[in-house]
Formats: sequence, structure tokens, C-alpha cells
Amino acid sequence: MKKTNLLIALLLCFTASAQLDNTFGIKAGTNYSQFRPDIEFYGEKVLDFQGKIGYYIGGFFNIRISDKTSIRPELLLANQGTKTSSEFYMEFFDDDPMVGKVVTKVNELMILVPVNFRIELVERLYLELGMQPGYAVKRTEVAKKVPFDPSLEGEKDTYSDFDRFDFGLNGGLGFDLTNQLELNLRYNYGLIERDNTIKTSVISLGLGFKI
Repeated sequence: MKKTNLLIALLLCFTASAQLDNTFGIKAGTNYSQFRPDIEFYGEKVLDFQGKIGYYIGGFFNIRISDKTSIRPELLLANQGTKTSSEFYMEFFDDDPMVGKVVTKVNELMILVPVNFRIELVERLYLELGMQPGYAVKRTEVAKKVPFDPSLEGEKDTYSDFDRFDFGLNGGLGFDLTNQLELNLRYNYGLIERDNTIKTSVISLGLGFKI
């Protein structure tokens, strides 16, 4: 009976200690995203991808492994995507040729589940490496400049016309500003070729608050 009580007491102590070491938190920040590579046709660039600014917000759970290492799964909602520009040349019979540039912005609303291994390099400064699956809830395309037909300008939903699942690798650095507030810089390198052509690159910078 005494042994049983001792085991229960030790288990309760271990559980309490684990709960103290593990931390929950919320985080938010901005990102700079871009599709890659540019689209070429017979060696000529026909679609140029450029970066766009977005945001992310979500939460995290830091699982302590040792004094200097931890695993951190996160659940984030992010707005990311790309800007595009493509030059065109159109000629109709005897009319003068039409030359111009079409400019659009692609917005994707993503659910992201990054899982990173974190190691403290020096006091308060840590390195993180991991993976990130993602799912696009919605994609919209905003045509900002269509010289040959301005009626095509505006926003349209392209949800049914693209691959929604994404997966990539993460690398980043973080710094604990205080015991509760942290600064995080992260790069995500997409591995999946979506729509048979494009991959995602995202740089994010933000703050996390431990609850």
C-alpha cells in the first residue's frame, strides 16, 4: 500500500513538473510570400512571380524535452500568395499591335500546422527546424491591371481550379524578449509542386506570447 501511494505521489509530481515546463501561447505577425519558379515558354519568361505581404495568427504548444531543446507544434491561419506580371503582344489583322502588361495578386487563406524542433544556441536565442503541412481554404485572384480588357479587372474566386494541399520545410531563429514575449523569424520552403508548376516560399516575422 505504501509503495502504491509512493508511486502515485511520484506520478503526480512528474505530471505537475511536466505541466510547468510545457507552455501554451498565441502568436501573430506578417509574412512575405511568393510562388516559384517563374513560368517560361520555349525559353521566354511568360509569367513573373513577385512577393506580396500578408499576415498570420494562431497558437502554439511548446513541449519541453530538455533544458535547451523542445518540440513546438503550432496551428496558424495565414494570408499568403504571390503577385504576378506577364507581358503580352496581341495583333489583330491590320490593326496596330497591342503591347502591355497584366498585373495580378493571388491571395490564399491557409491553415498551417508547423511542427518545429527548437534548440537554444545561447541564452534567449534559439534555432528552429521542422516541417509544415498546409491546406488552402480559399484562393482569390485580384486582376489589378488588364490593358486589353479593363472589365476583367477585380477579384474572382479560383478555389476549384488549384491544388489545395501544401507541404514544406521550416528554418528560423527566435529570441525571448522577456519570459513571456518572443520574437520569431522563419522561412518556409515549399516542396510540393502545386498545379503541376508552382512551389511556395514564405518569410514570416512576428511575436509570440506565452500564456
